[in-house]
Amino acid sequence: MTAGISRRGFIRYTAALGGLMMIGPTIKLARASDAEMGEGSITPMVQVGPDGSIRIYCPSPEMGQGVLTAIPMMFAEEMGADFARVEAVTMPLWLKKGDDGNLTWAVVPQFAGGSTSIPRAWGGVRELGATTRALFLQAAAERWRTTPNKLAAKASVVTNTETGETLPFAMLVMDAAKVQLPADFKPTLVAREDWSIVGKAQKHLGNKDVVTGRAVYGLDAHYPGAKTVLIARSPYLDGMVKSLDDAATRKVPGVLDVVVLPRPDTDKMYTYLAAGVAVVAENFWAAKKGRDALVIDWDKGPYADESTEGFDAQCTALLDGPTGQVVRSDGDVDAAKRNAKVISRRYRQPFVSHAQLEVQNCIAHVMADSIKIIGPMQNPSGASRLASDLTGINRSAIEVEVTRLGGGFGRRLASDHVGEAVYVSKECGLPVKVVWTREDDLSHDLYRPAGHHEIIAGFDERGTMVSWQHRLASASKYYRRDGVPEEEMYTAELYTDDFPAGLVPNLRHEYFPAKSGMPRGSWRAPAHVANAFAVQSFLDEAALELDMDPLEMRLRILGDAQELAYAQHGGPVFDTGRMAGVLKRVAKMAGWGKAMPKGFARGIAGHFTFGGYCAQVAEVEKLSGGGFKVHRVYCAVDIGTVINPEGVVKQAEGGINDGISAAFGQEIIVAGGQVQTQNFDTYPMLRMMDAPAEIIVEIIDSDKDPAGMGEMSIPVTAPAVLSALARAGGPRIRHLPVFSEKNGAA
Repeated sequence: MTAGISRRGFIRYTAALGGLMMIGPTIKLARASDAEMGEGSITPMVQVGPDGSIRIYCPSPEMGQGVLTAIPMMFAEEMGADFARVEAVTMPLWLKKGDDGNLTWAVVPQFAGGSTSIPRAWGGVRELGATTRALFLQAAAERWRTTPNKLAAKASVVTNTETGETLPFAMLVMDAAKVQLPADFKPTLVAREDWSIVGKAQKHLGNKDVVTGRAVYGLDAHYPGAKTVLIARSPYLDGMVKSLDDAATRKVPGVLDVVVLPRPDTDKMYTYLAAGVAVVAENFWAAKKGRDALVIDWDKGPYADESTEGFDAQCTALLDGPTGQVVRSDGDVDAAKRNAKVISRRYRQPFVSHAQLEVQNCIAHVMADSIKIIGPMQNPSGASRLASDLTGINRSAIEVEVTRLGGGFGRRLASDHVGEAVYVSKECGLPVKVVWTREDDLSHDLYRPAGHHEIIAGFDERGTMVSWQHRLASASKYYRRDGVPEEEMYTAELYTDDFPAGLVPNLRHEYFPAKSGMPRGSWRAPAHVANAFAVQSFLDEAALELDMDPLEMRLRILGDAQELAYAQHGGPVFDTGRMAGVLKRVAKMAGWGKAMPKGFARGIAGHFTFGGYCAQVAEVEKLSGGGFKVHRVYCAVDIGTVINPEGVVKQAEGGINDGISAAFGQEIIVAGGQVQTQNFDTYPMLRMMDAPAEIIVEIIDSDKDPAGMGEMSIPVTAPAVLSALARAGGPRIRHLPVFSEKNGAA
């Protein structure tokens, strides 16, 4: 990120836009060539209007996680802006050529996934805000014939600390646009003790637009002349079109064209998920009627015999067989077990859909030498790359506009919906809007990988853990990831540095790759949500068998505070002291150890996810009729420096409810190579009456660099709730979902 600003570059790219003065190039000019942009031009993060209004451009897509508020908070803090006057909008994709000739981010990373939006923006966005403040201070200094170090900026006003004179930003914009900062200028960040925006609870910007229906999601977006497209995708995993009769479809009023999408290359990353037949029409209902009229003979593909039962049997057989791929081995596990009390359990996770409220959709217009893309995306750069691959059009000629996302959860990290829209537009020569139905969305997802976990641990006579084995048979989400060899498929499913790695002298992780034709991808807290359920549930079971307190067992394993090397995402260290800190805090919040009425119990769990530490205590009642009720969940989090406490609490609450929802009833069922779970009647989402009556969240103050919060609360919810259920006299659930035939409940 370049902090220096040349007069030529800055003046050239300062422009009036809708009555707002932009500090930096307009979005339209951001499409200019690198030669036109000039060296060291400041990035387009903010506009200041003559009425004092401030528009800040947010580089990360907004999907409910609150970045459209938190990232502008960082910028406004350093700029010295009045946050009450701030409006935030999502920045269109803006790339530039790097020194190596390859495209790179022109501003800061434009990506939302892995809870990285906040940590990615933390340094660069604040520097840009501080640079903007310097422009206003310099402009005021020149007007008052003084020096910037005698001035201060706060609440969109520059104050002369010697004379008390003030000038609002709105009166300084034109002068600020002419300021030339030194070539060696380095922005000075606001000291933590002087923060007035960061760390203070802020309601999410745009909330009013969301609740009044004015927010523009992908499904709301319009493009001149865009035709509606519905696609009949292969109902069989990796199936293809054998023959097609579209005569009746072409007679439907409003149908304009029919386009066949061939099966994607099964040896490479998906361009789109399935072979299919696209119906292009004037409106949704014409496209729907046209699709219903298609007569397609499908080749059933290589997975016509795949079923949920068959996959489970495969995983069981793998774990029953010989040693798998050993991906971490510390000490001598076998020797340590000989004189130890050995406890072994198996746990099962199903395939799960993202089921975001807004179904997949995308607008694309492929022209002779350019492309326009509009839609909900977590990875707009990936969408640009895919569109270029499908058409051969240079990425510098591809415009990508990101709408608000009606849910993401990792689903829109992939750009298959973009690939479909681009392919169909290219083939029919029209601008198109591809729209999925709910049935499309559930039966053609990039599902959370299913798997079976076996954990075997040895304990000495004092209850000290002396050995640990985590054996996982699963379908890796990397199975079609470009450039990932077979021996590295485990890296997406089994994080070798996760707790209790480094804390047990004898430890072994084994991976067994299971075969499946199910499309797989990232689902909130990938792998963490599966592994934490197995690990934390096992610790509770082991504590019961050893007659130990489950909190004490965890704290004993964590030991004295230390930083352990952590190579996976969220590292580079795992701090045992911070993990113990959230466990102790949540135990205190919940009154851990106090007696509860008969039929009530508490369960505890804690996990490190993507740089953040979260622990929960759930209070559960076993009902006389055989069911149970989650009355209360306590949650303690340590995610380093907190930008917006309001957002952290809301993300914790949402994650807890999402974790319960997935654990209770969600499973994608496969039979005969086809997904059977087509809509919410067979894929139940959490009902209000089943949600916790109360969720209490506390944030541990920290001066560490921030982690995100979008995924931190999900992994620990299911093990905390289900451990409480078992302790309340209910069944011990090891097979998810809870309400399944396997567990005796429909």
